[in-house]
Amino acid sequence: MPRIIAGKAKGTRLVAPKGLGSRPTSDRMKEALFSILSERVEGFTILDVFSGSGQIALEALSRGAQKAVMIEKDRDAVLAIRQNIEKTRLSEGAVLLPGDYLRHLKALVQEGVRFDLIYVDPPWKLSDEVMHSLDSILPKLLLPNAFLIIETDSKAPLEVMFDTALTRVRGCQYGSGVLSFYQLKTDSK
Repeated sequence: MPRIIAGKAKGTRLVAPKGLGSRPTSDRMKEALFSILSERVEGFTILDVFSGSGQIALEALSRGAQKAVMIEKDRDAVLAIRQNIEKTRLSEGAVLLPGDYLRHLKALVQEGVRFDLIYVDPPWKLSDEVMHSLDSILPKLLLPNAFLIIETDSKAPLEVMFDTALTRVRGCQYGSGVLSFYQLKTDSK
């Protein structure tokens, strides 16, 4: 069962979505992620795509992020996120966008919204297909010096490398998952 590791809501156990469609990020991977990001999360605006239980966005809010936008299509996951926002008492900065990720991302681009951190954890068996659909959208949502972090299965390395606008700056494997960190190329900022 996922939980908040640090910050205002430390120790809060989160509700996991029902069913087998969800694969929560392990506490070990989440701890490593926030250790890498360290204090940089404070004041950040976060976008969490394929949010699941909302644990990444809520962890960021607990650690001082200003705003966390969560996109999730699965109905059980949306219900779990709503419960978790209530349990953690982090509703002030939490924004839940239920429904299709592409529709919401295109709307955010249209509105000119940009983020300090984008976390994408697609269903692992669909990672490449999903990332190909996001290749041209995600760079438009990043602020200069922002991070795009993608969680994927270590047995199926991500093929999309964002050749045009992003460069991979770091990769870390934790158990069966890999975190890939991307930033805008200097000439794309």
